[in-house]
Amino acid sequence: MRGGFAPRATVQAMLLVEVALAEAGAGTGFLSDEAAAAIGRAARAEGIDLDRLAEDAALAGTPVIPLVAWLRAAVPGHETSVHIGGTSQDIIDNGLVVQLNAGVKLLQADLARMANGAAALARAHGATKMVGRTLLQAAMPTTFGLKAAGWLSAIDDSRGAIRHAAAEALRLQFGGAAGTLDVLGPHAVRFVEKFGFGLSLPVPAIPWHTSRAPLCRLAAAMAGAVGVAGKIGTDIALMMQSEIAEVAEPAAPGRGGSSTMAHKRNPTLSIAARAAALRVPGLVASLLAAQDQELERAAGAWQAEAAVWPALMLCASGGLAAMAEALTGLEVFPAAMARNLGLVSDSAIPAAVAGMIERSLEDHERMKVGSDNK
Repeated sequence: MRGGFAPRATVQAMLLVEVALAEAGAGTGFLSDEAAAAIGRAARAEGIDLDRLAEDAALAGTPVIPLVAWLRAAVPGHETSVHIGGTSQDIIDNGLVVQLNAGVKLLQADLARMANGAAALARAHGATKMVGRTLLQAAMPTTFGLKAAGWLSAIDDSRGAIRHAAAEALRLQFGGAAGTLDVLGPHAVRFVEKFGFGLSLPVPAIPWHTSRAPLCRLAAAMAGAVGVAGKIGTDIALMMQSEIAEVAEPAAPGRGGSSTMAHKRNPTLSIAARAAALRVPGLVASLLAAQDQELERAAGAWQAEAAVWPALMLCASGGLAAMAEALTGLEVFPAAMARNLGLVSDSAIPAAVAGMIERSLEDHERMKVGSDNK
């Protein structure tokens, strides 16, 4: 995720959009195939001085202006073919969508690992009795398998929410100078279709450059998933307390130690997940606030999103990856669970528990089949 949202990767994503723009132009007769090919060969971010680009972008108000100037200088003889039909926001928005497409796949992979880990725990510990706890106090008996099944259900729900939100949000954004595509004349529809094809993005009915709600829903779905990871992390951290000691995160050299207390085994993976869950809502709030965009191009609100998305994706990635590792390697101590239950009561556990665990596992299997088909 760090690589996908690094500054050079962000520039490369915008260059990929410029290449697709040129190919759409060639496909509709606005420029030659030779010019499009030259732009495709030149659009490599490795040769760009990022410090200089950043300085020029600060002056211009957008990185696209100096980036287009660089690309034109890199294709002598084809300078006028660069950036035909597009505007700065088209390049930035589509570059972001390209990055988000790849980033969402990484998040979904970690969520799948989390789900598989929780499913394995639910299968293995459906009958492992433990004390249930409400308001941090001992309550009725339950099983660790039911707790893991609850985690599993929440994880798979988040996977579905992200998949649905991504399908709505990750679309081509192309409106030209003011959303009218007037410079393309009668070729506009065909141009947009080819542009979307070049980026492997669905084409919406209308430009969405000032309609940011779908992106906000995607961000909120991600925040929900990180919140699930944080909740599981909180459960694990509480169950790892020395006086409870019912589970332990997977051990690794150097993990969970203390600089002053050698006996400690801290829940570092759960801490990372919970820290991410506490930070992500504030980032999403910035995106929600930025929906209020003036007329045909925002003066500040749209620009405010730029630093938020990398932070959100990195934070979500860190939290989900940490919890995926915790769940796939979690150590469970049934003897400690039985001991703690014996201190309260060992009354019968409802027969419905087994059925609930089984239904959550069946739902998980259906989710896996749906994800594979997707």
